[in-house]
Amino acid sequence: MKKILGLILCTVLVLTGCNSTSNNSDKTTYNSYNNIFSVEVGKGWQQVEKGTLNSSADIELADLKNDKYFVALMENKADFEWTYEEYMDNTIKSNASTYDLEDYEEKDIKIGEYDCKYIEFKSTSETDVNTFIQIYYVETENYYGQLLTWTLNSKKDEYKDEFISLVQTFGEK
Repeated sequence: MKKILGLILCTVLVLTGCNSTSNNSDKTTYNSYNNIFSVEVGKGWQQVEKGTLNSSADIELADLKNDKYFVALMENKADFEWTYEEYMDNTIKSNASTYDLEDYEEKDIKIGEYDCKYIEFKSTSETDVNTFIQIYYVETENYYGQLLTWTLNSKKDEYKDEFISLVQTFGEK
């Protein structure tokens, strides 16, 4: 009986720890579902069930208590004949129709070893919830991608710097 309970406990620990590792700095590293990408977050963040935040996401994290969210959407460069600039332009156009973008500014940022651009804006959902969203357009060695962070618009100033720090830990393994 003890062996069965021990086996069950080991199985549970292995299954719950598959996509994350903790380190001594109160940060947790989460790997993408395909184990190609990773990102590091502070306390309160957890990986959510695949498809909860976006059905195409490679990483989905949330701090539900504080209304903070992160999604990584990565696409293999081999699937495109686009340059990074073309990928970004086409993706911004797509996001413009999704989020009704009118007033945004592109900004340059460094994500790990990668140069990227990001935009930030306020969006109002179909349920009239005002949301602050940042979209980071990144090019890694093998992928193009979007990293999205969002929260309630009233929490924008509180979490903006945390979101930038979070995405700066993103990387391709």
